[in-house]
Formats: sequence, C-alpha cells, structure tokens
Amino acid sequence: MRKFLKKMLQKVGAKRQKSSSLSDSTAYNDFCRLAGTDEGQFANFRRNPVYNEILEHMTEEQGAEYLDLVKSDEDVFSRIEVFRENDNYGNPRTFSYPDIGVFSPTTLRYIKVLADLKSLFGSLDDMSICEIGVGYGGQCRVISSFFSPSLYCLVDIAPALMLAEKYLNNFDCASTCTFQPPDIVETRQYDLLISNYAFTELRRSIQDAYLEKVILQAVRGYITYNDINPPDYLSYKKDELLAMIPGSRILDEVPLTHSGNCIIVWGDLR
Repeated sequence: MRKFLKKMLQKVGAKRQKSSSLSDSTAYNDFCRLAGTDEGQFANFRRNPVYNEILEHMTEEQGAEYLDLVKSDEDVFSRIEVFRENDNYGNPRTFSYPDIGVFSPTTLRYIKVLADLKSLFGSLDDMSICEIGVGYGGQCRVISSFFSPSLYCLVDIAPALMLAEKYLNNFDCASTCTFQPPDIVETRQYDLLISNYAFTELRRSIQDAYLEKVILQAVRGYITYNDINPPDYLSYKKDELLAMIPGSRILDEVPLTHSGNCIIVWGDLR
C-alpha cells in the first residue's frame, strides 16, 4: 500500500492543481508526506503549526464539553484508558481534566463521535465503514478500539493517507483498514459512512463524485456539516443534501463548534 501512495504523491508533486478542499494546500500536503515518512517529524506532528491549521486545534474548553457528553455513556467512558492510547503518538497538546487526567481534546472529540454513533446505530461490529477525510486516523482508531468493524475504508488525499497509515500501524485495527485516494474511490455500499466536516469542505464537483460512489450508496450515515467554504466552491448546502440523501435528517451539533454547523444522519436510527 505504501508503494501505491508514494506513486500518488509523485503525481501530486508533478502537477499541482487547484485545491479540492479547504485542507488541500501545498503546505499541508507536504507536511503530511514528511510526517508519514520521517520518524522525527512523526514524533511531534500533532503540534506542528501547519498541521494545526487543519487538525489538532480543539481548545481545552471544548475538550471539557466533549468529556461531559462522553461521561453520559457508561460503556464508552469505561474504555477511557484504551482511548488514551491514541495520544501515545504525535505528541498532541493535552490538558488535565477531572476524573481522567491528561488528555488531548481532539481525542475526546473522537470519543464523543463514537458515543453518537453507538447511540444512533447501536453496535458497529462487523459493519463496513467508510470515512471521508480521515486526518491521521484518530477517529478510526477510537471506533476500532470499541467495536470490531469488518472493514474500515479511509478516504483522503494521498499524503494524509500516508500519515494515517503510519499512525494506525501502531494499533491492531490496521489489519481491517484500506486506504483510497479520491481518484480511485470505488463505488460500494458501505454499512456506515462517516465524515467529520471534510465532505462539506469540498468543491461541488468532488462532492458529486463522493455522493454517487459512496454516500448515496451507504446504508447509514453521519456527516458533520459546516458552511465555511468560499463561494466559488459551490458546495452543497444542508437543505440540498437533505433533499438528495433519502431518509436523512438534521441533528444539532453539540457542542456547537461554529455557527451554522449541524449533523446530517440517515439509516437505521434507533
């Protein structure tokens, strides 16, 4: 897989195109590639300023809000020490929280999303899961340390996938993971589609491809929606997405991280 990603990176380097999303910048791509191949950069990648413009910028206060929500699910909260292992890599910014000690607020957000998925859909055991926009794989690892998906497909730009693969190789869940750059995303019906902000930060032309190949095929879905794109992206608004995705509805984003955010869900809601 790493040989394939390296070929994709060579194509990216050979011909820079206009960005497909808010996170698709030259600096971010180059840093993900570096952190995915250099041990020194990987050791501290979660504190790098270039990386923090896209990820790992949750505040201490937001982390406390996520923790309060996680505590309401006793089963999830009981695994807090397992989830803490997410922070063993990349040297994230951490803060001390009551009852759990030092934790990354970003990891607490991933745990909160897990609790949401469990509340909405029940067990994710044996499900095929596709995540669009995967960061470094933190959400995948949290979900896979609580449930046992049959398959977890991570979809992102090639440099981000290289970093995510390096990160996830430190955990047992790597054996169920596949990595697909946008250019080769296969049409497939997944049991669950997840995207935390990433899908709604894409240009409409890219969104159309994901809708056709993955989202409209998915049995269930959980998309955290935001509306921060430049006008020229022509990205779909939430009302348009609701009209396109059968059975979808809107939930409040709690805590609200930006005005206008919400969560779009569909499928076998409990």
